[in-house]
Amino acid sequence: MPTHALAVSGAVVSPDLITRTGWAVVLLSLAAGVGTLALIWYLSRHRHAPGAKWFIAMLGAQALWVFAYTGGLFLRAPLWRASAEALMWIGIAWLGPLFLAFALVYTGRTNIAYSRWFPSVFVPPIAAVALAVTRPYHSLLWQEFQFAPVFGLRTVEYTLQPIGYFIAIVSLATAGVGALLLVGTIVSYGPLYKREAIAVTLSTVPPAGAFWVWMFELGPVPSLNLAAAMFLPHVLLDAYAFVGTYMFETNPTTQRAAERGALNDLEDPLLVVDPDGRVVNMNAQAEQLFDAGRVTLPSSVDALTGADLNALRSTGEFECAKRNSVYAVSFTSLTDSSGTDVGEMLVFYDITTVRRQKQRLSVLDRVLRHNLRNQLNVAQGRAELIESTTTDPTIESHAATVRDANEQLLSIGRRIRDFQQVQDRDLTVSSVDPVALAERVADGARQQHPEATVDVETTVSQRHLETDAEILTLVLRNLLDNAIRHAESRDAIAEIRLREADDETVRFELRDTNDRIPDIEIDTLESTEESALQHGQGIGLWIVTWSLNFIDGEITFEYDDGNVVTVTVSRTLSSATTD
Repeated sequence: MPTHALAVSGAVVSPDLITRTGWAVVLLSLAAGVGTLALIWYLSRHRHAPGAKWFIAMLGAQALWVFAYTGGLFLRAPLWRASAEALMWIGIAWLGPLFLAFALVYTGRTNIAYSRWFPSVFVPPIAAVALAVTRPYHSLLWQEFQFAPVFGLRTVEYTLQPIGYFIAIVSLATAGVGALLLVGTIVSYGPLYKREAIAVTLSTVPPAGAFWVWMFELGPVPSLNLAAAMFLPHVLLDAYAFVGTYMFETNPTTQRAAERGALNDLEDPLLVVDPDGRVVNMNAQAEQLFDAGRVTLPSSVDALTGADLNALRSTGEFECAKRNSVYAVSFTSLTDSSGTDVGEMLVFYDITTVRRQKQRLSVLDRVLRHNLRNQLNVAQGRAELIESTTTDPTIESHAATVRDANEQLLSIGRRIRDFQQVQDRDLTVSSVDPVALAERVADGARQQHPEATVDVETTVSQRHLETDAEILTLVLRNLLDNAIRHAESRDAIAEIRLREADDETVRFELRDTNDRIPDIEIDTLESTEESALQHGQGIGLWIVTWSLNFIDGEITFEYDDGNVVTVTVSRTLSSATTD
């Protein structure tokens, strides 16, 4: 094994007189140590950022290395000098694995950093601690330890043992892997992290190079380890990366989480926002929407879109005046594999067409509910007047036909109005007596259709239901009205039967003696849309289906000597059901 021997042109420099070169080494090393402590203090404010705690721990190992070696240069007692050297080796052993852990977490690879096997990386530094503490009792770390002063400093020489080389190589190798991960960040994520990642990567070169030179005795002064002094450019480059930049204020974990969400495959505009509300990435569609081709990231949401982030969350919409368009905004949280919140994605869905259709439907609704209804009332009155004053059977028949048609159209208008009123209000959950509710619906049908027979039969033992009474009433009223109106004669027969399906639901069966409801009516409801070849003849069943969606209800159709329409509703409805 090579030894760290003193050799400066064959001369020995007195340890009692430190030369200018010696003081320069000491001052550079002390500056590196103080700078490391200052960097630890500064970064402590970002200790909750991904990777920050690992990097701060690495700086702690770095400070131990620097101060242990620098302090040892002034120690004369062999025991204390050997102890300082042992502390230096503890710092060496821990620095590389901690830097690797930082790089993994910082770049979003927490699935590796927190895997079951990753702690094995820390076996060598733990072994180094054990060897350093028990050093006086063995020679496993080094042999032939002795002073070899140079430049007036208490440098030493010793023969490093294989386990010592192994600990050093593991530390240097893990630090190198961490540096490569940061290089990958530069390649993958473009300019946002480029300068900072380059600085952190380059910062590892001076101390690592000086350490290799010392360990393999490649320099003119083999006993002098300049790695401690070379930590000064390391600290300066780290300070450039972390102080006043976005190295820990925003990091690639946000980017990697966004990539898992198919950032570049989504056709809608998408922004990636870090936990502090800054846009750190966007897809091409977002660049086009916000004219952001020349925007420097990170940028605030307000500066990029002209809309406050909290306002977007509150309204869920974004109006783009330049394009005369409206977008619905969805928010998706981004977490790394350990569940830590690393930002969110904002996706902008163009709802301009839907909004315009909604406005048109609103106009048509007003026309249907007001203008058309008023005109139908006029026509209804005239038809009744003709029917009551004419003696001509043909004219009377025509007037009756007009009256019936008007009555059907007015009924459709009333149903739409009732449903619109229900739809426009918030869900109101209250305690309802299902039997009393069924009786009220039946009484209303009897008053509207005095010729019909409407009965209520119940076997319900628990007369308690938590639901929206107005919506459930609308459902039962429409079904009952449909049964009576589609009867072959005016003396229709209909019945509401209440059943308990189980402890959690109540079942309303509406029975009639009519012909089977056409399959096309039921198929239309199940397909949830109408087409030219398949369309319902009335709106009653549609209103029933839409209304049941609000109260988490279900409807089924059977035929048993008449139609059996079963409505099943939850005994306890939460307002969150319809969200």
